[in-house]
Amino acid sequence: MFKRIITSLSRPSQTVFFMKDSWKRVIVYILLLPFLLIIPMIISHFADPSMSLARYDLMTKAIEEDLRVDGAIITDGVLTYTTPAKATFDYFSIYVGSQQLDNTTIAFVFEQNDLVIYLSNIEFDRVSYANINLSNHDFSSTNTEDLKSIEIALKVFFEQQPAIVWTDTFSNYLFRLMDYLFIVLVMSLMMLLFVTRIQFPFKARFKLSVYLTTIWVFSEFILILFHLQQLEFISVLLAYIYHVMAYRSMKIIKRGAIQ
Repeated sequence: MFKRIITSLSRPSQTVFFMKDSWKRVIVYILLLPFLLIIPMIISHFADPSMSLARYDLMTKAIEEDLRVDGAIITDGVLTYTTPAKATFDYFSIYVGSQQLDNTTIAFVFEQNDLVIYLSNIEFDRVSYANINLSNHDFSSTNTEDLKSIEIALKVFFEQQPAIVWTDTFSNYLFRLMDYLFIVLVMSLMMLLFVTRIQFPFKARFKLSVYLTTIWVFSEFILILFHLQQLEFISVLLAYIYHVMAYRSMKIIKRGAIQ
């Protein structure tokens, strides 16, 4: 794999020799390469496991807009309510009172005596209101201090859940994998539609794009490191240039040489 990475980055014209790779080898390459893109996030989590500022802002906005509930009060560590409520942010949901949970999100539920976290409708952890300094709270309050108290309580409980780090990592990996496959597919189709002088099957073009799109992954890695994700078009442009270079080099390959 390392040899293929180096060749794909430094000598794109030679990636044509990888088109006869077995699908097993290609699939392993596809699955492993996006791991490079989640390294900065993993390092960041270990350096600072607290909730990110961006996610905290999303949570506070959701609480302020959707979690003000008349008749819902925590008194001496016991929740009473008349109408349940729900707020969502990112891939999390916050519930006040018992209700049907969305199993596609991680749920924080304010139950009678505890704040409980559910993953796919399975209880994962719980904490009493006293242990998160929320023994008394009025969910209908618009007071800044009251809102801050519930935000801090959720943040503290959130940061006590190592499973969220792994969920974040896995979700980010899937997202990056889908991005990578999307670029591979787009480049494969572009070369199929616009480079017609070279005749070989789409599956071979797809395999070739898997390797040629390595430059996209490494470019994205650099952009992530320097917080320049808004320049993602550079990565796409580099992937396109590598494809053009590789396909132009095929003028020396006789038609029918690749089956």
